[in-house]
Amino acid sequence: MSFKRFGSQDLVYNTLVAKPEYKFIVHNGKVYKNNEILPSGDFSNTLKHITNGELSFHELNVNRPSDSLIHGFISKDTTRYSYRTISAAAFDDSSSPYGSITKQEYPLKAGINRIYIPDGPEFDDRSFANVGQATSANSNKKYIRALKNVINSREQHSEKFDYGTLGTSRVNMICVPAIFYGSEIDKGSIELKYYVTGTLAGRLQDINKNGILVETFGPMSGSTAGVAIYEQGLMILTGSWNIAENTDVFGVGTKPSWLSFGTGLSFVGEQVTHGAVLDSSYEINFKGTNKIPTLTMMAHAGKSEFNYSNNPSFLEASEGETLFTDYSFSEQGKKIKNIAKSRYNHYSASFESTTFISKVGIYDENKNLIAIATLANPLKKTPSRDYMIKMRLDF
Repeated sequence: MSFKRFGSQDLVYNTLVAKPEYKFIVHNGKVYKNNEILPSGDFSNTLKHITNGELSFHELNVNRPSDSLIHGFISKDTTRYSYRTISAAAFDDSSSPYGSITKQEYPLKAGINRIYIPDGPEFDDRSFANVGQATSANSNKKYIRALKNVINSREQHSEKFDYGTLGTSRVNMICVPAIFYGSEIDKGSIELKYYVTGTLAGRLQDINKNGILVETFGPMSGSTAGVAIYEQGLMILTGSWNIAENTDVFGVGTKPSWLSFGTGLSFVGEQVTHGAVLDSSYEINFKGTNKIPTLTMMAHAGKSEFNYSNNPSFLEASEGETLFTDYSFSEQGKKIKNIAKSRYNHYSASFESTTFISKVGIYDENKNLIAIATLANPLKKTPSRDYMIKMRLDF
């Protein structure tokens, strides 16, 4: 088997940018992604064991009964290997002895979430000056505090990127997992729509592509109702004005506002109790930005190259006996099989060493096989022909 090194111009590195588009509809506690209703399986569950609006990471356990799902597992031993979701304290728990099995349930899934942060103190106050009147911050305050530097670092885009009083104000945060948007949410693609009894009552857009969410339809058209953090997939809504009249019970007010947008999404952190939300529905639109590194490789088979094969059928059968003694071994020589065809009947064409290229192996600097490219149709290679085989690898 012969090796041939790639030339300086045979490797081309590129980055493909894909922008998948998503549309989420939320109504009465149900979420739908891209107008999709998941099909039912054969065992009284959905086909992928996820709910509408969710995404299965690896699409494992497809159409399997709920009581026989596959799962990952790690045996607890002195190597201390475990899943990232297992803390050191949980790993050291004596109720889980060495040799026990830690399971990772499948499927792993993701969906849009919501965090509601009520107004109130930003931090706990248990100082001596406040003895007997200690105040505690809501547990969800930690989510907005964690974004202080992120928000202030974008002040060059707009004066609206100011943490200011966000720590003590009401904030409604819509969280999009990175599995949906990739590197970042595409600037200018965010569109949030608030419907009341099926009629559009309000709409937010990042029309300036700077992360400022401006109301482009509604009673406060032109006003800023929040900001978007593209890289983290966060939409931080602060608009508290009433959008329309409604009788829904949101748990954060009695009238529709951007603080109640997304009611019905699954909560992260402390939840907000709300009643039936039948009149209000929400639509979340955005595009992702997936950057896919690609490597294009050009493999050259020049004239008079790669015209020998290790395939046994490349040689004719041996003629004569194999000779061997106590001290020697000799095998009769074999001829390369002539498979060249003539255009004329009853006439043998002149010999031409012919091979068929069906696969191309890619090796590293230590000659370890790391990839195989399989051709759709084998290429007939003769000494008088040369080929350039183009391959592309996505990471």
